[in-house]
Amino acid sequence: MNCTLNQVVNLYKPSGPTSFSMVHSVKKILGVKKAGHIGTLDPMAEGILPICLNHSTRIIQFLSPLSKHYQCTMTLGAATDTQDSTGKSIFEGDTSGVTETQVKDILKGFVGEQMQVPPMYSAKKNKGIPLYKLARNGINIERKPVTVHFYSIDFINMDGNEVEFEAHCSAGTYLRTLCHDIGEKLGCGAHMSRLIRKQVGVFDQVSSVSPEALKTANNNGQLEGVLFPVEKVLKFLPEIRINDDFVKPLANGNALPKFSLLAFPEKFEPGMVMRVCDSNNKLLAIVESLVDQDRFAQLGPKDIAFKLKRVLI
Repeated sequence: MNCTLNQVVNLYKPSGPTSFSMVHSVKKILGVKKAGHIGTLDPMAEGILPICLNHSTRIIQFLSPLSKHYQCTMTLGAATDTQDSTGKSIFEGDTSGVTETQVKDILKGFVGEQMQVPPMYSAKKNKGIPLYKLARNGINIERKPVTVHFYSIDFINMDGNEVEFEAHCSAGTYLRTLCHDIGEKLGCGAHMSRLIRKQVGVFDQVSSVSPEALKTANNNGQLEGVLFPVEKVLKFLPEIRINDDFVKPLANGNALPKFSLLAFPEKFEPGMVMRVCDSNNKLLAIVESLVDQDRFAQLGPKDIAFKLKRVLI
């Protein structure tokens, strides 16, 4: 087993395989013991599927909440039980009166905070059982709407019953449910027929690698060009710098007293997640703020302002 690879692979998942099977493929190609993906992609979807290797799996929980960028194709005229093209048609409607202007207006109406009902064919669980297993047995249960956010939805093209658009949305948002809901507003029904995930954090299509290209890079000893160091992946988090004398206590799981801090953000609030670095900018840990900047200013030198979430050294 290769235990020296502790970076992140920006894998481009093709349409067809499950996200889990892609993790298995990467483990086999690279010979790593442990790996985990960030944000599940449905089998029919393609695109960015970052996979953390070995020790970098420690950061998955901090990357999963990142917003996602998608390109989606929606087919008008039929709603399906899975809300995508893999399912059975449950409603068919007339699309002859649907105009491009109508579609654009409805897309705009979904921008912002929305309440979205998760689809039955999803990995969300009810009493420990994934909803898709219940759905396959013909069981339909009531699901509570969850809050999602569409930061932008940009119309690209409409060709007959095919509508193409791009969406930037919060984690946990279902684009196929968006398509289904749009179909209901239009009155003709709709489902998702193609989905491409284009970006997650620092991971985009340009820097992605196919399973075949990853295998070639590994065989040729050129993995450095396709692996992302954890430091780069977590660059989006605000930074705290500490005195080097406190690196060892931190590695042992001890909290950081106020006087150990060399630098910290000008503004922060309770619950904000930050990365901790030493004086040489080496990534050490992830912490969570317990106070805001005003309360922090009132703390004594030995008081604790940040809760340790994960040691990375």
